[in-house]
Amino acid sequence: MNLTGKWTVAQILHFDEEKGMVWADAAELLATDDDKETQMMLKTVVLIADDGTITLLSPLPEDISQEEINEALASGDLVLRDGMMLVGENHWKVENGKNMADTGLEGEVLGEQVGPWEEVKEIEGGLIQMAFYRLKKAE
Repeated sequence: MNLTGKWTVAQILHFDEEKGMVWADAAELLATDDDKETQMMLKTVVLIADDGTITLLSPLPEDISQEEINEALASGDLVLRDGMMLVGENHWKVENGKNMADTGLEGEVLGEQVGPWEEVKEIEGGLIQMAFYRLKKAE
């Protein structure tokens, strides 16, 4: 699958009190969850470029003033791209015929070291799964 392009969040791994961790539909959560951080996370745009970069962009918080934006831009604390704030950049590569993404996560799971590279899985309906997100290609 060709990963390059603009992707939006279709589903997110979400905690449900009855079922535990489940894949939740982003549109449903946007309509029902009024937590500002969750709203911003669900509106994240993922740009996957031919040069091997994965860029994460998020909308600016609604309660931020233009003065605060200008100050953050001037100090370098904020970078804007296409009217959205840059929240992260990672990399991707093809290894042994598989698309791999650098999740930025490293550590230990059940006593075993794990690295940041994770396979980008193709899911039914043209979705891809990266870490805790299932993404759909933007129109």
